[in-house]
Amino acid sequence: MSIVASIKALPPSTVHRIGSSQVLVDSSSVVKELIDNSIDARATSISIEVSTNTIDVVQITDNGHGIIPEDRGMVCRRYTTSKIFDFSDLVELGGSSLGFRGEALHSLANLSGGLTVTTRVEGETAAVKLIIARTGEIEG
Repeated sequence: MSIVASIKALPPSTVHRIGSSQVLVDSSSVVKELIDNSIDARATSISIEVSTNTIDVVQITDNGHGIIPEDRGMVCRRYTTSKIFDFSDLVELGGSSLGFRGEALHSLANLSGGLTVTTRVEGETAAVKLIIARTGEIEG
């Protein structure tokens, strides 16, 4: 199983040209963005759990490739992505990815007051639980 490129911050000029608007507007957009991430991680199995009030729990579990240890600190920072490195990369991306702006997870952390990301890559014996603060930074 191959690993996707490392997560990097997009240059300000690219962020401006992409014109990232608010990504998450309701619970269904949260689920959509998380499923898109699972598909981009080449998941073949995706499980969705949403609480009745659609606020207390929104959880996506998948068997995608996971987040490599070196990238875990960047996973929820604003405008960070492993899909593109500048605006010109959009030509190469050409429909091969469902998400590339590096906005969804940061927005989710901000809107929810924090979140938990649990990840494991091939070769790791146990998953790692990342507690993400509202700012997108890892708390624990």
